Amino acid sequence: MKHKIPSVFHRSMIAASVLIILSFTGCATVETLYHSVPGMLPGTTRDMKTAAYWIDRHPFPDRIIMDSEEIASLNRHIIDELETRKDLAELPEHYPSSRIRERVAMFLEWFRGRTLFTERGWQVGRRFFREMEKVMALDRLPAEIPLRFGVISRYTHQRVFPTQDKIYAKRGDIDFDEMQNSALDVGTPVAVAHESADGRWYYVIDEMNEGWIEQGQVALLDRSAWDLFLNPERFVVVTAPTAAIYRDRAMTDYHEYVRTGVHLPLAADITGNVAEVIIPLRDESGTPSLGRGFIRTEQVNEGYLPYTPRTIIEGAFALLNEPYGWGGMYGERDCSRFIQQVFATVGIYLPRNSSKQAQVGRLIAEFDDAAASAEKERIIVDGAVGGTSLLYMRGHIMIYLGSTAGKAFAIHDTWGYRQKTWRGDIVRVIGRVAVTDLHLGTGSRRGNYLRRIRSVRTIAADNRQ
Repeated sequence: MKHKIPSVFHRSMIAASVLIILSFTGCATVETLYHSVPGMLPGTTRDMKTAAYWIDRHPFPDRIIMDSEEIASLNRHIIDELETRKDLAELPEHYPSSRIRERVAMFLEWFRGRTLFTERGWQVGRRFFREMEKVMALDRLPAEIPLRFGVISRYTHQRVFPTQDKIYAKRGDIDFDEMQNSALDVGTPVAVAHESADGRWYYVIDEMNEGWIEQGQVALLDRSAWDLFLNPERFVVVTAPTAAIYRDRAMTDYHEYVRTGVHLPLAADITGNVAEVIIPLRDESGTPSLGRGFIRTEQVNEGYLPYTPRTIIEGAFALLNEPYGWGGMYGERDCSRFIQQVFATVGIYLPRNSSKQAQVGRLIAEFDDAAASAEKERIIVDGAVGGTSLLYMRGHIMIYLGSTAGKAFAIHDTWGYRQKTWRGDIVRVIGRVAVTDLHLGTGSRRGNYLRRIRSVRTIAADNRQ
């Protein structure tokens, strides 16, 4: 006997009833409803999705923007004057615990003052923060902390607090875990400043940030081995979106992958299709060591690439359509990490945060809320340089590509944009690295990219404000 198939109406009623029941029991979270984007983003054409299109329109695609000495000077400027990156080699052997206490206290105050939600949709209460304070065990810290030195041995998430619990600013906003601080690749040097009460977590300082990582993801090394990763004499830089590391030359024993911009010490001359690198390891007992890894040569370059507009544009387009990942979630990248990784291939080490990146380089223009969009676009088209200029808005940053018919275009890793409809604004999710004009979002309450841009800077040798 055939079963009677419910009508569309009845099926929708059943689904709604189940959703209500699950919501009341706390067993499910209603995920925020978003809308997909068209296959071709508004305002773009097929050719615009190639690096060649923008290189062809560039006035000097192969000009050296900065040589190695000028880049070193810029990196020093970022560390010393902007204070938005750290030189780990200059860390004292004993680190003042007051810095960690102040940073943790700032985060605790910030998060306690917000309404946050768990994966199941429950509101985060005081108990969560009390537990975090207990696990962090800051009362154990001496006035001066003897630092230990390590290198990330497996891709790892850096967390605001020592927990894998996911916390959201909105119910169901599952792609934006507020506990996600950043993500660290294999070969990243860190200084270990503290250990959680349960021994599962290290509080680490890296060049871009600091926070909590699971202790099993870092190999503690002596200072000479650590220096090998901090300042290698010979190294390769990853130029592919991801490069697999194998433990054997035949490249069958997979170990881990690393992302664009990561550099690893070379273990031997590059021969054939294999680059042999040095990698940090931990055995099952946690004992650290150094080992050999093997990467395909087409995925890396020995030393940094030259800093030209072509290099940056081609590097950015190598990541075209790569998924968006807030703070490195899912092994991906967000808007500022996309920028940081592309520029790292030429040896420029930008800050991790978009607002800090917007302080680097020569200022082309700044805008306030009263600036007319048409005038802003004219200034960008006339003054920005494709492949070397960054367009910044609060919470987002983009690489300027160039213009077509007076319209400015950028490549960026973006979550999405708002679109005005007769029912109100909807969110169109891009969720990847994409080429767009600056008019997406026109008519929405938040406004388009162009309206929200606050500054334009070119990453060049002259860093005067």
